[in-house]
This record gives sequence, C-alpha cells and structure tokens, in this order.
Amino acid sequence: MSMLTIAGVAIRAVTAALPERSVTLDDFAELFGAKEVARIAKSTGIQSIRETRSLHTSDLMIAACRNLIDQGHCSAQEIDGLIVVTQTPDSWVPGVGFIVQQALGLPQHCLVLNVAAGCSGYVSALVQAGALISSGACKKVLLCTGDVTTKILDERDRHVKMLFGDAASATLLEPGEGTFEFICGADGSGGDALQSDITYAKDESSHTCATIQRLQMDGTAVMNFALNRVPQTVKALLQATGLTPASLDLLVLHQANEFMLNYLRRMIGVAVEKMPVDIDGVGNTSSTSIPIVLSRHPAMGTPQAEHVVLCGFGAGLSWGALKVDLRYTHAVPPCDVPEKTRDHSKSEGAGECLRA
Repeated sequence: MSMLTIAGVAIRAVTAALPERSVTLDDFAELFGAKEVARIAKSTGIQSIRETRSLHTSDLMIAACRNLIDQGHCSAQEIDGLIVVTQTPDSWVPGVGFIVQQALGLPQHCLVLNVAAGCSGYVSALVQAGALISSGACKKVLLCTGDVTTKILDERDRHVKMLFGDAASATLLEPGEGTFEFICGADGSGGDALQSDITYAKDESSHTCATIQRLQMDGTAVMNFALNRVPQTVKALLQATGLTPASLDLLVLHQANEFMLNYLRRMIGVAVEKMPVDIDGVGNTSSTSIPIVLSRHPAMGTPQAEHVVLCGFGAGLSWGALKVDLRYTHAVPPCDVPEKTRDHSKSEGAGECLRA
C-alpha cells in the first residue's frame, strides 16, 4: 500500500444533523420480539436509531450546513466548492448538490460535485476536497455527507432495520498549514456484499422507468472484509507516517457496529480511550458516521487531536485511511431536524435545525 499526500489544507469545522425522531428497542420489539431485539442490540451496541419519515437527504444536509454557517464559521457567499456524498439522493436528476447549493444561496460560480459513495465516502471526499484546495481551484469547500438509508431497508429484516440510521454532516475545508496523508483502495469484486440494485423497465402506463431494490447486506462477507482491510490499512498508514498505536491521539473508524469496532481496536492495538464508539442513539449512518463522532468528541480543537487517523470502509468494496491534524478544528454539536408537516412542499421548511 502506498501513501499519498496533499499539502496546504485544513479542516476548519465539522457538524452534523439528525432527524428528531428516535426508534427505540420497544419499537423494534413490536416488530421482532423482545428477546431477539435484546440479542441484536447487545452485539451492535445500538439501543435506538434516528429515522425520518418525511425528510429528504437534502433537508438534513442543508440543516447541517446552516448549523455551521449560523455559528459564524463561514458565509454562504464565501463557498466556492461543494461536494455532496450520498447513496439516497432526492432525485435521479438533478443531483442533491444542486438542491443544497440553491437552498443555501451559494454563488453560481461554486463548483458542485455529486458523489455516490457509502461508508468510505467521507474519507474519499476529504481527499477530493483537499485536492481542490491544495491546487488553488477552491478556497472554501463545504463537504456534505448524508443518507436516509432507512427508506431503502426491508422492514422485515431485523439485521438491517435495527442497524442503520439517517443523518447528514457538513465539513468546512480551506487553505492551511495542514497535510492530508492517506491510503485508499477498492475491490469491485466484492460489490455484491452490500448493494441496492436498480432495475430499468419502462412502464408505458406511468412515469416509472426504474425501480430501486431494497438494500442487501451479506453481514459475514462485510465483516471478513473489514477485519482484513482495516487493520492492514491503518497499520500501513501509521508506519508510513512514523506513528504507532501508542503515539496516535485518536483513531476514528466508520461506526459499523460496536462488536466490529471493538474487534478492530484490539487487532490494531489502540487503547480503548483513543478509539471512540459513538453509534448508540444514531445507528450506522454510512458516510456520516465519522463526522458525527468528530462533531461531538471533546478532543476536537485541543492539543489531544494532533495525530488523528480517520478510516472508512464499506460498499464497493472500498476503504480509506487518512491522517490529519484537528487541533484547530471547531466541533459544532449536531442539531435535530423536525419532521415536515404534511402540507409542506419539498422546499418549504427544508433544513430547519434545532439544537440537539
């Protein structure tokens, strides 16, 4: 594995937005029975998730962005780059990025990129944002991740229904003295381990021409992939950057489930206090799980966040680990986003954010 470097970039602020509605173990017990629910919750570490019924991916992303803007970390007119990462777009055309750009009032010269990526998407999009800034193409980039994964789940499949949650995040990047050091990879031969297919079929009697299949996950295959690739990638990055598990300040992995995270921590050899598990009450939120951890971790913006490694892994199959200095990064706590009332149009009330 070869490490690559991007210089002259800094992560200035990060936040997240969560649907106000929680689904608890009592709710799950009505579907699957209390005994089975308790068993799954014990292994995943998830007692409740966040789920939306009426919000779109763009609503959550807009709320997260406004959470940053309202805190004075940037103004809409300063943003000249917008990267949006999602697997559950509001519409096939246009991409969610254009909806977010319009709602926030970003300038028309803003570069808008729509990226279809899953659990490794935050790390790979940080690389894209960093490259734009390092090259001088952009001065201030908003990176948004977000998914309403619960809308594409099989309600009868307890293993995914009790695992995945809905959320979005916003990260502000700009020129700085920091350096991104990273290792990324992909293996498309494992793509069917985590997938949601599209079936194209025109229905002449309606406007429908395609159907999105329910999310399918081969839990064993995903687990085996993670246990192989994640320790290998993180250890390679640590060695390339002259760090050790002991000298690392913080290791933030994609929050897949508690059992997997603890297993990976032991394989890598990182102390428990250096690798946060922050999944309960939210669920597995795909590309948003890492920024959620960052947005509410006490080490952010302190000397204890100098040597930080972020590692995402999942659909593709894909993986990426990135070392970054977050000593000067502002963590803005996530906000809650209430459900829309039934008479709201898609754009009305979008991105209304309440303090969590």
